[in-house]
Amino acid sequence: MVALALALPAQSSAGRLYKWTDEEGRIHYADSIPPEYVKQEHSKLDERGIVVDRIDAAKTKQQLQLEAIQRRLQQEQQALIDQQKAADRVLLRTFRSEDDIIMARDGQLRAVDLTILMTQTNIKRIKNSLLEMQQNAAALELSGETPSPDYLAQIDRKRQALKAAYQSIVKREQDKNRIRTAFARDQARFRELKHLSASQSKDGEAGTDKTGGTQERPLNNVFECSGNDSCNSAWSRAKRFLRNHATTPVKMLATNIVMTGPPVDDHDISITISRIRNPDKKGTVIFMDLQCKDSPAGNAFCNSKKITGVKRGFIEALSGRPTSPDKQ
Repeated sequence: MVALALALPAQSSAGRLYKWTDEEGRIHYADSIPPEYVKQEHSKLDERGIVVDRIDAAKTKQQLQLEAIQRRLQQEQQALIDQQKAADRVLLRTFRSEDDIIMARDGQLRAVDLTILMTQTNIKRIKNSLLEMQQNAAALELSGETPSPDYLAQIDRKRQALKAAYQSIVKREQDKNRIRTAFARDQARFRELKHLSASQSKDGEAGTDKTGGTQERPLNNVFECSGNDSCNSAWSRAKRFLRNHATTPVKMLATNIVMTGPPVDDHDISITISRIRNPDKKGTVIFMDLQCKDSPAGNAFCNSKKITGVKRGFIEALSGRPTSPDKQ
């Protein structure tokens, strides 16, 4: 401190000083900052040479754009979380047990089966009528007469009605498959919620990325994909990435969102991944939000080489390229 005081100019006794570094790495002290260094990182010192304020460098246009993208994705991610929580509340209010879910599923399946049965009855009626009309037309031709255009049109309409009835049955069978799939998903979610509700004390919240560091680079937590097969594979790898790197337990596991609990210890890693429609172009975005504990030690951990390695490995992991976790 004595050496610093000796290095300070005489003006330091009159008020605060500024400290900055030039492009050659030299440190300067003065009661004002040259205009060309005003937007760079600098510090304010009091008359004793103690730093009382640090001013970060002005953000570049690209940094501001990337931050805007981050905010938008975090908002969309939070919307997914809120939507899933609302759906979970409805699910738990609607069903008291798995038996309730199974009964509701079977009730809907029986209703569809009844519709199919009615359609099958109608098909029999159409087929009998069509057969009779075709026999009449054939009899007219055998007798040397030609069926009237109106009669032939009636036969064609019957054929179209039969085709539509078959298509209806196919659609109803597909409806049954969708019902089975939807209720299987609800049942799995119901089991998960009942299991998690006994152990979790508070849901984690999506928030601001606390990794810090320069952002003068492409976003390393956004993976773009297109096509169901490609995106489904990437989503599976994203969930594997989360399991490999998050240190807090999973609190939400849904179709388009997976979230682990909030960080508790200074070296905890909380990760949320979400599958979001790309608003700028066709395709899908898989977004990864990594959080550390909001504490001095937690923030330092988020700036560590280990976390940098984890974030850098996200794109590699989703691309299918082999990568190993940074163990530093």
